[in-house]
Amino acid sequence: MKISETQVLIIGGGPAGISCAIWLKKLGVDCVLLEASAQLGGLQTRSPYENLWIPGVQGKTGQQVAASLADHAAAVGVDVRLKCPVISVDGRQVTTAMSVFTAPYLVIATGSQPRTGGFTASDRIIIGPGVGMEALEVKGKRVAIFGGGDNAFDQARFARDRGAKVTIFSRNMPRAQTLLQALIPEVGVVVGDYAADQNAMTVNGEPFDAFGIMFGFEAMAPTGLTLELDNGYVRVDRFGETSLPGVYACGEATDYWHPCVTTSAAHGIQVAKQISIKLQSYSSKSVN
Repeated sequence: MKISETQVLIIGGGPAGISCAIWLKKLGVDCVLLEASAQLGGLQTRSPYENLWIPGVQGKTGQQVAASLADHAAAVGVDVRLKCPVISVDGRQVTTAMSVFTAPYLVIATGSQPRTGGFTASDRIIIGPGVGMEALEVKGKRVAIFGGGDNAFDQARFARDRGAKVTIFSRNMPRAQTLLQALIPEVGVVVGDYAADQNAMTVNGEPFDAFGIMFGFEAMAPTGLTLELDNGYVRVDRFGETSLPGVYACGEATDYWHPCVTTSAAHGIQVAKQISIKLQSYSSKSVN
């Protein structure tokens, strides 16, 4: 199989990976962006909700934000390979089903995935927020939401608004924003240990029609890379470099800042700039 060479190889086409690729392109650095799915945008492609947290962007759903990011990448000519999941990584050599790539710099922008907490997804057990929960028929049904963070309370509110009878189960005191908790005062919140049976669809012996699993997220990392982790996320220094020299990570794979589209994009830009500085330094040394 032919090996293709580039200066920077980016794995993952969410906000961090796209922003990194756009800036590298504008900085004159050759890069290839590999995305496993059929579209760019990462977790935003799963969000049918208006994203109210991006400064200067109003009235757009997460899915529309994803489309805008993809349009921007296309407009500047980023080399994007869709439906190109990474099979393995060996040093700086990355193997996909169709090609083998090599580059002196590798950027892990694979984002995060919902934690399962031991649950198995089904037509009645939805893991993580977004389109799966929205597709669930909940009117008049009993829905148990597991978790105490923002997503748990957000998804409880959305399910309530669609006619569900919702109960939130959180092993610890909820950490969701006070504002989000205040929006659903009538929703019961059970704090403490609980016994959930996903086969019988019961919690503490009480029957439910559906479960929503909102235990937060954890990093997705390509097979073959042995990276230092921090609570399930890739550990990076202040420049975005991992424990492996020349291998960077950005966005929600790192949990470096509060994870959201804006901080992920900024982190991708930071990594792009740092790599471009290193490439320029190497080029200057070679000339001298």
